[in-house]
Amino acid sequence: MPTPQINTLASFYQFIGQQLASERAAQMSPELAVAIWREREETRTAIREGLADVEAGRTFPADDVMRELRTDLHDA
Repeated sequence: MPTPQINTLASFYQFIGQQLASERAAQMSPELAVAIWREREETRTAIREGLADVEAGRTFPADDVMRELRTDLHDA
């Protein structure tokens, strides 16, 4: 089983390859490429965590959340 570091490196390698193949490559600095990749990885991580919360039942119905927000805003 590949380690997380190898998976991360493979993901970064694939991302860089896609970026270099695009028309944006000439305008992209290495710093920008890394920043974009990090943002995508953070988004993917947040999505995985959110899905895990749903599967584990650590969520609340949207109606309950909205009702609580309305109550909090009304009382403020």
